[in-house]
Amino acid sequence: MSRLRGAASAATRRLLSDLRTDRYLKYILLAVVLLAGFYFWHRIPNFATWDEHNRVLDPLVAYSSVLSNPTPVGIHEGVSWGRAPFGATFYVYAIAVLPVVLAAVLSGNVEAITGIGFPADTYAHYPVWASTPEWVWTWSLLFVRLTNVLFAAVTVYLVYRLGTELRNRWTGRVAAVLLTVTFGFLKLAKEGGEDIPATMCLVLTLLYLLRYLRTGHRRQFYLASVAGGVAIAFKLTVAPLVLLFVLAFALSARTEEGTWREVLWEPRFLLKGAGIGAVTILLGFPTALVGHIDLVAIRIGGGAGRTGTAVGPTAPLWWWFLRTYVSAFGWPLLVGTAGGVVGAVATLRRLAPETLRTPAPEFDERLLLVAVLGCFWLLFSTFHDFRVHHLLPTVPVLMVLLADWLWLLRDRRRQVGRVLTAGLVVSSALYAGVGVGMYASMPRDEATEWLSENADEDATMETYYHGFLENAIPHDMRINPIWRGMDDPAVEACPTYIQVGYKELLYLQDIPDDQRGYDIDSRVDERARYIRALLDSEYNYEIVAEFGDRPPNFVPSRAEPGSLRDLVPLGINPHSDQYGDEQELRVNQYVAILEHSGSCVADRTPPW
Repeated sequence: MSRLRGAASAATRRLLSDLRTDRYLKYILLAVVLLAGFYFWHRIPNFATWDEHNRVLDPLVAYSSVLSNPTPVGIHEGVSWGRAPFGATFYVYAIAVLPVVLAAVLSGNVEAITGIGFPADTYAHYPVWASTPEWVWTWSLLFVRLTNVLFAAVTVYLVYRLGTELRNRWTGRVAAVLLTVTFGFLKLAKEGGEDIPATMCLVLTLLYLLRYLRTGHRRQFYLASVAGGVAIAFKLTVAPLVLLFVLAFALSARTEEGTWREVLWEPRFLLKGAGIGAVTILLGFPTALVGHIDLVAIRIGGGAGRTGTAVGPTAPLWWWFLRTYVSAFGWPLLVGTAGGVVGAVATLRRLAPETLRTPAPEFDERLLLVAVLGCFWLLFSTFHDFRVHHLLPTVPVLMVLLADWLWLLRDRRRQVGRVLTAGLVVSSALYAGVGVGMYASMPRDEATEWLSENADEDATMETYYHGFLENAIPHDMRINPIWRGMDDPAVEACPTYIQVGYKELLYLQDIPDDQRGYDIDSRVDERARYIRALLDSEYNYEIVAEFGDRPPNFVPSRAEPGSLRDLVPLGINPHSDQYGDEQELRVNQYVAILEHSGSCVADRTPPW
């Protein structure tokens, strides 16, 4: 523990020294805070993603259990509750929402927390969201998202340090700037989840491994084991980090004196590093600390089985890689990072040692970073599909390699290097700036505001899809509980409003089944007929308000799986179409509010 405190003190001194030495650094950190923090409150008190919904609810349920039953049993039941044990995010967000819990207790409103209880998974736990005071969700989400903004700023600084130690301050500065203007990175900083903190810990791990390669000090290896264990505890798909430890050890050992057997046979050292990492991972799962190792094992096994899960349409692997990176980067930065990878490989060939035992520190350090990309790309090549938050761990590394290549280009052809660097920064800043600025006018936020201002207090609205968080719903508005069945007395045959969103419109697409996402592949014909009849006023509902851009004839146009041409717009418009559990941006947030007029069509049966 004293060593960790020493490392933290050293890091603080390093930060202060860097701020004094590099006059640009404070502006870079200010920029990432402003960009990541701009409209970070979007959708509040609703959730931005399913991941955020789960991560915020878990610690609140635990607090509710402990306050209702302040015994070991209450702790055990509260921590064990949840869709799955999500690891270290539980600790972070338990701290983030603690001020809300304390405010409830100290103000005499403890029932606002104890009332959460152990909610049933009905329409994404809608009943508990609606019955819990709005301020609980508002402030909980604000604190949770602010932690991610902070983590994003720390990640940018760590990338600065990584580039600086790899080459020089110019490289670190450019890498940090490029990450700051990467829209996919900024987007994920505007939601609660494990992706940003896991990536932050991954970059810290690489920084320690880089220092271990340079100095050979085993303390750096052990610190890397702690940071890597925390990263994996945040997000299991960061597990390829383990291979990097093996590589770092082999690269460090190859230049030491002695036979291969002598330099590689270090069982005590390796077992200590592996043990530190394993214990850190285990402690990172609070479910394990209350005795549910089995749930953690199921979680890890479930993560390993994720590779065959089809979330998006069936398409070639290259299409998913290109689609994901181009929507996160925009075309100029994507081309630039591709050049950076090619340049890194060329640099490795130039720096390659004459023999395996010849010292070549610059080669070793760059090989480690290139290996990061190789490990993660190999992992995701086994997936059916993936999204930006899956590939996020590779983004900081890509920026460092790009900055390193730009320095070499600038060193050899100064004017070309300066122009190319400026062009990448400006074009990426425009792409990210437009994407961030669009958060100020999001369809679901605007629809929620319209309903709050125009709907009567006793009005009921009907919404579809899998959960309330995928719709525009004021916290105090009654939702028609059609999940109970249309014969239930609480269900209105003809509610005042019906909301139709982008996802409902996806059923109107006439495409092969293998091109549909997993979330729109059931009861397709039945739901398509119902949505079309609803929009054609067959049930006496008329559109009274629309938010976002209506697709032609209400039929969305998605990029054809495997089509390169259809991917071109995704690198131009940052708020492009997303699949699955990714944060839904402007294109995916189209909302139509339909109001009932005329007689009630009593035999209306929504197929949801």
